[in-house]
Amino acid sequence: MKKPSAFPRKQKDVFSHTRSKLTLFYSAILTLFLVVFAAITLSVFYFIIKNDQKQTLELLSDREVQMAERALYGSGGAWREQERRDLAGNQVFYYITDNSGDLTINQDDYEELRPLYLDLIDGWETDGIEYKRAPITIPEGDPLYDDFQDLDREVLVLARPVYHDGYRIAMLYLGVDNTFYASIIKWIVIVFTSLALLFIFIGFLLSRWMAKRALVPVETAYHQQREFVSNASHELRTPLSVILSAVEALDMEEDNNNPFTKKMRKTLKHEAKRMSALISELLALARTDSNNGVAELRKEAFDAFPLAEQVVDSFSKRSSEKNLSVKLDSPETLPVFGDRDKIAQMMYILADNAIKYTPEGGSVKIDLKQQGRKKNEEFLFTVTDSGIGIAAEDKARIFDRFYRVDKVRSRKEGGYGLGLAIAKSIAVSHGGTITVDSVPGEGSSFTVSIPNVHPAESLQQQELKNA
Repeated sequence: MKKPSAFPRKQKDVFSHTRSKLTLFYSAILTLFLVVFAAITLSVFYFIIKNDQKQTLELLSDREVQMAERALYGSGGAWREQERRDLAGNQVFYYITDNSGDLTINQDDYEELRPLYLDLIDGWETDGIEYKRAPITIPEGDPLYDDFQDLDREVLVLARPVYHDGYRIAMLYLGVDNTFYASIIKWIVIVFTSLALLFIFIGFLLSRWMAKRALVPVETAYHQQREFVSNASHELRTPLSVILSAVEALDMEEDNNNPFTKKMRKTLKHEAKRMSALISELLALARTDSNNGVAELRKEAFDAFPLAEQVVDSFSKRSSEKNLSVKLDSPETLPVFGDRDKIAQMMYILADNAIKYTPEGGSVKIDLKQQGRKKNEEFLFTVTDSGIGIAAEDKARIFDRFYRVDKVRSRKEGGYGLGLAIAKSIAVSHGGTITVDSVPGEGSSFTVSIPNVHPAESLQQQELKNA
């Protein structure tokens, strides 16, 4: 006796997918707000500090320019005063060079660092006031700088010309220690970044909660509607079965020569069958939508070739009526591991769809094969027709429920726009995919790919076990 096996597998439903998208959207908005806020705050803070430093250094340079002019064109006392003066505050150097670039007056905090300071101003001439920020890099391994290996300093340098009677007579260079302000800005950036990351994490949690709350009424309405469709479909099957039985009983009556009565019975029977088919499709979708839709799969090893032959035989009458050429291309034995009934239903849907929309004299080809290595095998089922084809704008929605490319033709052929949706749900429930390649007026090709993952035993071993 065959023992059905079910392999539940976690599947992400449309609501969890929507929740994830909403969470990402809300998180992106909050993150953007935080990043913009942090960037503006840091920019304003940096601008204030930078301007404050520049204004302080510029005021200091106003006094230094006057003193430099007096020293160069004044008395000898002014010159000696300049040579003896001490650096003020956080000044690290005070240099004056003549128009040839030669150093005329020099004052610095460390004479050993003078070559490094002079590198900052080498070749720097200007007609106005200019600023430069630069770190002092201490050469490693040089014995002249052994006492300064641990020195970490950034210098803000001002360059300004010295004029006398309208002519530039020298260049003034002032350097101040900017390490403290640079350190403050660095730590502010670190603190702001840490707080931003913390608030982004909190925003993500808040976004997740907001997305979950926003979808509660939608999810409730969806589940209620799904339950209604399932219950209504179940309730409608019984009266429809009674109607069909009653119509068939009337067909067996002797008095059926009345043309009107005969026509009405035929119409009733046709419409009852159409409603029965629609209800069966709705029930199939309701079962697929249920949380246990994947777990309900009865997976087993079986041969797909006889199943495909049966599908072709089932449509032989319809294909003959339309003078269609239906060809099956498959190995004589094709082991597949899956739900036999579901895969058979998928085959019937795609074959029916191809025959339905292929005009008289056309062709339909059904291909079955396996590809990939043993541990990564895939079962491929392809149905190709020479029918009306599908426009590019319709491909994206061809697997949507109740969507029909040609509504008039679909009603005429008896379609409800549910078949391809059911076929897709069967492929997805098996962990596979379904794709379509179509050219309007030339035909369509539907390909189903299902991972052929099964226990480590052959089809023959499974059949012996079941026997």
